[in-house]
Amino acid sequence: MRFVAQPLFFACVIGFFRARTRLWAVAGLWTGLLLTGFNVYAAAVTYVPQFRVRNDFRLIYGAALTAWRQGYNHLYDLDAQKRAVEELGAGTYWSPFLNPPPLAWLATPFIALPFEAAIFVWTLLVVGAALFAWWLVAPGGRLARLSHLALFLGLFPTAFGLMVGQPVALVAAAVAGSWWLAERNKPVLAGLVMSLTAIKPQVALLIPICLLVSGHRWMFAAWLAATAFMVAVALVLLGGDGLQRYRDVLALASQWEPTRRYAISGPLGLGPQVYVVETLVVAVALVAAWRQRGEGVARPIATGVVASLLFTPYVGFQDFALLVVAGWLVVRSGATVAQTALLVVGYALLELALVVLAIPILVAEAALLVSLAWPAAQAPGDLRRVRGVMRGHVADDPGDRDLADRAQRA
Repeated sequence: MRFVAQPLFFACVIGFFRARTRLWAVAGLWTGLLLTGFNVYAAAVTYVPQFRVRNDFRLIYGAALTAWRQGYNHLYDLDAQKRAVEELGAGTYWSPFLNPPPLAWLATPFIALPFEAAIFVWTLLVVGAALFAWWLVAPGGRLARLSHLALFLGLFPTAFGLMVGQPVALVAAAVAGSWWLAERNKPVLAGLVMSLTAIKPQVALLIPICLLVSGHRWMFAAWLAATAFMVAVALVLLGGDGLQRYRDVLALASQWEPTRRYAISGPLGLGPQVYVVETLVVAVALVAAWRQRGEGVARPIATGVVASLLFTPYVGFQDFALLVVAGWLVVRSGATVAQTALLVVGYALLELALVVLAIPILVAEAALLVSLAWPAAQAPGDLRRVRGVMRGHVADDPGDRDLADRAQRA
C-alpha cells in the first residue's frame, strides 16, 4: 500500500497547488505590482532625468541619420555614426550601432521629427509593442492575464529594455503576432510577420528552423522569402564597402565583454568550446522540434526562442524579456510540473540577473530547452483521475478503475 500511496500523495499535492489558479494569480499580481512600482521609482530617479542621453534610440536615430545623409554604404561607418549621435545634444554619448539594416530602415521616418519628439514616439512604440505581445499571448482568464502583465512589466530586464528604448519589445510583438496568425490558420501571414524579427535577429534566429523541422513548412517558406528579399535589398544598399564595414563592426563587438556577459561565451570564453556548446544547443532544439510535430506552433516557437538566446554570441540581459513570451507559449501548450517550476525559478533568476549573472540563467535556459523535447502535459486543471481515486469510488474512466483496484488490493 505504501508504494501506491506515495505517488498518489504527491499527485494530490501537485493537484492541490495546480487547482489554486486564482490564489496564484493574486500572488503573481501583487508580486508584479510591487516589482513594477520599484521599476517606476528607479526610472523616475535614474533614467527620466537623463532620458535623452541614456536611451539607446539615440544610436538607432544616429545610424538612420548617417545613412540618410551619406548613403547606406556608410551605415556602419563608425566615425560618421559618432558625429551624428554627438550632434543630437550636449552629453549624448556614442556607442556603435550593431543591428542589421532593417532596424535603421524602421527608424528612418523618425528622423523627420526633432530628436526629442522622435524619442518620445519611439518609446510609445516599444511600450505598445510589449503590451501587444502580452495581449495576444498571455494565457488564462482576466485575473491571470493581469497577473502576467504585472509580472512582465515588473521583470527588470523588461522594464530596463522599455526604459532605454531597446527593440526587443518589437521582436516580442512580431513573435506574438506570428503565433496568433498561425493559430488562426494563416501560416503565410504568420511567416511574413516572423520575418520582422530581422530588426534584431539573434534573439529569434532558430525559430524558423524549429518551425520547419516541426512541420510548419508554409510559415518557414514565407519567412524565408521575406527575409531573402530584405537581405537582397540590404546587400544592394550597403555595397561592398558597407558590407565590409558591417563585418568589421561585428568582429569588434564579438570581443566586447558587455555583449558576451549573458551569452555562453561569457563564462566559457572564446574558443572551440563555444562552438561545441552551440552545436549541442542546435541539436537539442532540432530534436525537440522534431518531437513537436503535430502539436501546434506554440512549442516550436518557444523552443526556438530559448535555443536562440542560448546560441547567440550577442545577448544583453534586456533580451531575456523574450523568455516571458516563450514561457506563455509553453503554458498555453501544456506546461509540465517541471516546466512550471523552471519558469518560476527562471523568473526569479531573471529578476536578479544583475546579481546572479550568467551561469544560473544559462543553466535554467538549458534545462527548459531540454524539457521541451518531452511531450506536453494535460491541460492544467484536468485532475479527474486523482479526484476520482481519492473520493474512494470507481470513476467511469477505465484508468481510474485500474488505479482504484490497485490501491484497494495493496
